[in-house]
Amino acid sequence: RAGGRPLDAAQCCQQALSIDPNYPDAMHLMGLLSFDGGQYDHALEWLSRAIQQAPKAEYLKHLGAVLQHVKRHDEALKAFDRAVQFQPDNAELWCCLGGALLQLGRDDDALLSYQHALKLQPDNLDAASKCGVLLHRRERWEEALACFNICLSAQPDLAPILNLRAIAHRGLRNYESYLSDSLRAHALDPADAEACNNAGEALLWLGREADAVAWFDKALALLPNNAVVLTNKAEAMTQLRRLDEAAAIYSHVRTIAPDHAKAEWNLALLKLLTGDFVAGWAGRQARWKIPAYSAS
Repeated sequence: RAGGRPLDAAQCCQQALSIDPNYPDAMHLMGLLSFDGGQYDHALEWLSRAIQQAPKAEYLKHLGAVLQHVKRHDEALKAFDRAVQFQPDNAELWCCLGGALLQLGRDDDALLSYQHALKLQPDNLDAASKCGVLLHRRERWEEALACFNICLSAQPDLAPILNLRAIAHRGLRNYESYLSDSLRAHALDPADAEACNNAGEALLWLGREADAVAWFDKALALLPNNAVVLTNKAEAMTQLRRLDEAAAIYSHVRTIAPDHAKAEWNLALLKLLTGDFVAGWAGRQARWKIPAYSAS
């Protein structure tokens, strides 16, 4: 902010303030310099004084950022809200407001703020990514997908966004796209077990069970004993009629994750399939622990 010479900048500010003690730009700069120096109380004091003289949106934005840093989130929200009132067409300020709302757990209001930022600036990467994540959590797949498309148009190599877009494609039953995005995410970050598991799951949906097993094994090499990946692998084994191996995996999952309802349910179905009706019928009670089934 001061060309790497904060002491010189501070001296200039002090000189300006000695001439005009109410010069808001000098107070604002002193607030920024104090913040950079870790003097947060001084930063808040200088920024507040600058706002008293001239309540500019930029001053309020920086005050909100300092308040966020010191975890005074309610006050930060008020600062960003005031900033937006001064510059309602500023997409960056709406993103700041959205971030403050997120920190207070007000996700619905945050989503509205980020969506408004996108209306003002349709290529705003921060707004698009935050909107996408919030819509993703709500399983509003088409809207989330549109947001992730914006992000990836600007930066095609964002592996985390590719993983999220892959899941959105899965939600829309676009399994080829689910696979494509998962493979791209893996190419960008080969150490990401999630991308490997997603690729395997996509292949499983596409009826390519043997290929799916290979990807689940890649995921397990990175994340051993992961109950989700093991369960997916067992499903692939079942489709390949390798029933003993599938049953062994499900039993292992129940050992390492006793509350994993899907593994318990799938094992029950497998026992019914292989003629162990007593154990199979008993295990079917796990169905009620799985939200997708118990809601039906």
